[in-house]
Amino acid sequence: MAQYEEAVIKDNLFHRRLSDLRNSALTPAHLAAMAELNRPAERTIFSAPEEEKTLLSHDDVERIAFFDEVAPVYNFKYWMRKLDREMRRSKRYNRPLSVLCVAFSGLMNIGQKYSSIALDDALIWTGEHLLQSTRMDVDMVCRYGDERFLIALPETPGSGAAIVAERVRKSFEDNHIQYQWHKIYIQASVGIAYFPGHGTQVQELVAKSDLAAELVQSRGGNGTAFCPE
Repeated sequence: MAQYEEAVIKDNLFHRRLSDLRNSALTPAHLAAMAELNRPAERTIFSAPEEEKTLLSHDDVERIAFFDEVAPVYNFKYWMRKLDREMRRSKRYNRPLSVLCVAFSGLMNIGQKYSSIALDDALIWTGEHLLQSTRMDVDMVCRYGDERFLIALPETPGSGAAIVAERVRKSFEDNHIQYQWHKIYIQASVGIAYFPGHGTQVQELVAKSDLAAELVQSRGGNGTAFCPE
């Protein structure tokens, strides 16, 4: 019974975060512009002049479809698609796969304390730091909610993921965000989950790495932890 309740809690946590991301991923302006791109052309010589409309370049469409609005990393939806492909490959060829959830307590408070520009700078800096701490040609980073990021580590067992997690943690401990004359420090709490020890579905790895990050935060943050198997 306890195992069933734990599974329900993990599933609810994953879907709650997924719902939050779906509600915040695209702004009304993005949706309107994308709808305009998909609208069929029905103009004739008798049509009224077109109203001024938002034009999106190929780069704009790619950014909206694949990347976060601010941080230079994938958005959650596209990242999940890529992770699902990696999971299928790992199952077929019996290869390792790990997921890290990197949580930052108080990251969103930067906007309230300094400015919205400072928050954007912090998110960009955070995304760049995560990319620098991983293999940019192999690993995949996305934003997962306001104060969380996810890192997919293909071909990486749990032991290797622990090394990457510590490298990520240390990177944020040793560096700071420079905004005007302010030095802003943020701490990383990194949760680790891996295939097959923590699950055989991508949702399981995401939820369990998230729970592990919460465990680190409950202990004071600035650490790493595996989710219990």
